[in-house]
Amino acid sequence: MTIIYITLGLIVAAAALYFYAIKTGKIKDADGDLIADKAEDVAKEVKRRAKNVKAELADVKKAAKELADQAEDVVEAAKGKSRKGRPASKGSSKGAGTKTRASKGSSKGAGKSKAKK
Repeated sequence: MTIIYITLGLIVAAAALYFYAIKTGKIKDADGDLIADKAEDVAKEVKRRAKNVKAELADVKKAAKELADQAEDVVEAAKGKSRKGRPASKGSSKGAGTKTRASKGSSKGAGKSKAKK
């Protein structure tokens, strides 16, 4: 029971010290919500990083699914089955929709302006 009272006393002392530091300005709290500005900044940064990690994990999941599909194709090819290829898109005939790119000349410096200021 004594340990509980000592622990509660330490928690109350720490809370009192924290509020005193905020009220005297030793800990910055511009918006007055009794949460240190530095802690708020860290929380925002953690949220931003968590959002980025979530997006990257979605990309990894998508890539892993594609890898699994490709691995199945490799196994089928090893068994001697023919390739399935890319499915045809709606309403397009073979070769339709492909554009040939016109050459502008050599690849070295083509399209760059010669006048420099």
